[in-house]
Amino acid sequence: MSSLPEGYEFTRIYDHRVRENRDLTCYVTDYQNDRGTGKTVFSLKLANLMDRTEEGFTKEKVFIDPTDLIEAYVELPRGSALVLDEAEISMSKYRAGSSMNMALRQIVSMGRVREKYLVLNLPSSSELDRDLKSLLGYWWLVMRKGEVQGHRISNNPYRESVYTPKSDNGTTWKWSDIEAGSKLSEIYDHIHNEKMKHLRKEGSMNSMFTKSDVDNLVSKATNEASRETRNDLIIKLYENGEFTQQELSKLIEVPRGTIAPILSESSS
Repeated sequence: MSSLPEGYEFTRIYDHRVRENRDLTCYVTDYQNDRGTGKTVFSLKLANLMDRTEEGFTKEKVFIDPTDLIEAYVELPRGSALVLDEAEISMSKYRAGSSMNMALRQIVSMGRVREKYLVLNLPSSSELDRDLKSLLGYWWLVMRKGEVQGHRISNNPYRESVYTPKSDNGTTWKWSDIEAGSKLSEIYDHIHNEKMKHLRKEGSMNSMFTKSDVDNLVSKATNEASRETRNDLIIKLYENGEFTQQELSKLIEVPRGTIAPILSESSS
């Protein structure tokens, strides 16, 4: 039924979803949370194999912005494979993770019957909210460049927990680089250029905060019940350009009017 290699659990899951006219969403992460291990190449190749439309997989089906993903999910023809390669290139990792989770929630709320196949390329699985993981279909873990381990996502309704056992008795998938001059090579070049444009617009990536970084800092400030620690956290996040004053008010759980005096005092 599909162009995917035969005999693998992921192929069986995909074929089953196609027969039932259902969506399938999978996500791709790296074992060491490293960059440069070929996650984008694997994501594009996987989507290229899953796309069932007449025009096939095109650059219009690859995104770095979750908002664009939602629009494409609604408007592109059934059988389209879509790739979100977004979370690694946003200056604010906290905001990137939040926007991605919000996009997924919106897609899930649409009923998941639009026959789209989503591949999410993430820096780590921690970027996904725990409850969303249980609604996804599959997890790909890149072990090293050119080799990926598949995991089926299973739910235990009695313990309200998510299990991710290895598929195919631990047998990994292998993939090679994209052939130069191919249609897929043009798509790769397109998404690479879009990332570079975004990075030049956003500035340096050296000062990024991950979602877990911010959550840990907030937790520490709350647990210590220290006004000074809280104020330092507000100043640090604001001066780093990560959040607006309104966003900080919601994140730190303090009145909006408290933020401005703290920032004003720090600059005096």
